Amino acid sequence: MFFSVLLQLFEPQHFMFLILGVLLGLSVGILPGLGGTTGLAILLPFVSSFEPSMALALMIGVLAPTTTSDTFPAVLIGIPGTAGSQATVLDGFPLAKQGFAARALSAAFTSSLIGGLWGAFILSISIVFAKPIILAVGFGEQFLLIILALIMIGALTGANLVKGLASCTIGLVLGAIGLAEITGDPRLTFGSLYLVDGVPLIIVGMGLFAIPEIVGLLQSRSTIAGKDGLKGGWSQGMRDVASNWFLVLRCSTIGVIVGALPGLGGTVVDWIAYSHMRQTAKNPENLGKGDIRGVIAPESANNAKEGGALIPTILFGIPGSGNKVLLLGGFLLIGIEPGIEMVTTQLDMTYLIIWSLALANVLGAGICIFLARPMSRITTTPYYLLAPVLIALIFFATYQINRDWNDFVGLLFFGLLGVILKTFGWSRPALLIGFFLSSKIELLSYQTSAVYGFSFLTRTGSLILIIVAVVTVWFLLRQKIQNELQSTDKSQQQAHIIVTASFMVFPIAMAIGVLGLDARASLYPMVLSAVLIIFLIFILWSQLRSLQSTRIGTPLPDKVLMRDVFSQDGALWPQLLEFSNLVIFMMLIVIFGFPIATVLFVICFIVHREPTRFVIASLLGFTLVGLMWLLSNLLTLQYPAGWIVNFVNLPWWLSGH
Repeated sequence: MFFSVLLQLFEPQHFMFLILGVLLGLSVGILPGLGGTTGLAILLPFVSSFEPSMALALMIGVLAPTTTSDTFPAVLIGIPGTAGSQATVLDGFPLAKQGFAARALSAAFTSSLIGGLWGAFILSISIVFAKPIILAVGFGEQFLLIILALIMIGALTGANLVKGLASCTIGLVLGAIGLAEITGDPRLTFGSLYLVDGVPLIIVGMGLFAIPEIVGLLQSRSTIAGKDGLKGGWSQGMRDVASNWFLVLRCSTIGVIVGALPGLGGTVVDWIAYSHMRQTAKNPENLGKGDIRGVIAPESANNAKEGGALIPTILFGIPGSGNKVLLLGGFLLIGIEPGIEMVTTQLDMTYLIIWSLALANVLGAGICIFLARPMSRITTTPYYLLAPVLIALIFFATYQINRDWNDFVGLLFFGLLGVILKTFGWSRPALLIGFFLSSKIELLSYQTSAVYGFSFLTRTGSLILIIVAVVTVWFLLRQKIQNELQSTDKSQQQAHIIVTASFMVFPIAMAIGVLGLDARASLYPMVLSAVLIIFLIFILWSQLRSLQSTRIGTPLPDKVLMRDVFSQDGALWPQLLEFSNLVIFMMLIVIFGFPIATVLFVICFIVHREPTRFVIASLLGFTLVGLMWLLSNLLTLQYPAGWIVNFVNLPWWLSGH
């Protein structure tokens, strides 16, 4: 059987379609906000017209490398390509700022390659024995695992422990906007149909990460890599992976295990791996500032989880992650029926899927490693050329989500929120992951209560997770208290207090918004609001105490609650001034429509800062519009129409119709 599967794997048509899928997956994964789900969505209408082997190769080829190529935007411009590359930003982007983009990319792709192969290997030997293990993980264990992940994320990504947890809770509160999971009652929608399904995750992600980094780039008026430029390190990245081989294997194993839990792997596995790495690191003080281990750990787990996520997908027909939903649909279209037969009568098909995944990982990672050095040159591009193009691409990606003007409003709101969070030391990753997991944790809390009550806390798996959570908190507290408090300018401290107090609007608005709703619809947001208010009161208390004294050598509780409570990244007003560029672009879109506004914005932006670059500015602007025309014709994409179409007759794609 193994020999026949191997022959089928390298059969010319199968191999050719696998390569084609890999190239498509790499192209989609490199664009922020897209990923394997988008790639599979494009493919599904066509897979039924191919032979099963070719369609399978195409789908696996698209799926496998997106978790590899999404590292490009995470490292180069600080924007998570997908939800799975959020943790990579913490150390990957600082490395790019130091001129080590090639090193970070090389290490990421090498560890991703090893993680993908390790995941496929573990999947190959465990697929037959995985059924009883997966069935033993119930609602209670999944609920506790998410709680554990939220604690790790909130505590690890915030300079201050309580601010990190509060950021996570703000995300949970914002994620509760929309229809209640149990009753379907609308919560805090303000009567808008747009908010019925909640705010799209892609808008929140790009607003929190992309906009603040672009604003910071504009404020610095430099390149991403700074004045020193590129420092190489392409081969050093591979050596870094070799010297941290045990970390790669540990995090890859974590990726497989967590990835096998339906619905959780793609959202938390990179953070769990990052947390594990931080707890076991000998010198954790540089983590978050440009430590290569902070790239290796999440990337190893992120790719390995794809193998783990296939276990419930193949055995039970339960998607292990979001993109596996579409993969499952593709399986059914080509006649593959998930179930116990996949490890009995159709075991050869199962191994063909696994080995195709492994081969696609090798091909995808190999191409990315080859591209690491030339792609790193993006970090040396002058800010006045890079920023307007990024702004246009972000607005373009935003509008394609719902093709609604409210998408732009949401982008600007979360962009402004992201700038404030970054400036005043609140954790953006914690808020984003809290937002993403909010609906999942609400649903699991009700399911756990209905099935187990409180007895789930006595289950073996639950007890193990509780012990892990306690040990994790203890480790985190020990790391926090080893650092002394930092003093901050009193005028800046007052601004921090105002920002903290203003965040009270989130829990208060949510609590008022759910009054009068069914108890099952209001309980979850009310509990979150109460928890968030407690966190914010703690932070305000710590900040007010720090106004009285920011002395060194404070008591132990103060080291935990008050450490870095005033951490700050730059001044707010200069960043708000640069943020106004996005508002100007939005106004141009309202007047002229998206394509024409893009040309005007790119040309005016560049020429205003560098008058001698008119030709380059024009080339960039019209190139972007040319791409829009191409995408309009190939994918029938629409662009927002401006006020001008009421007076001027324009071509259908240029006018947004």
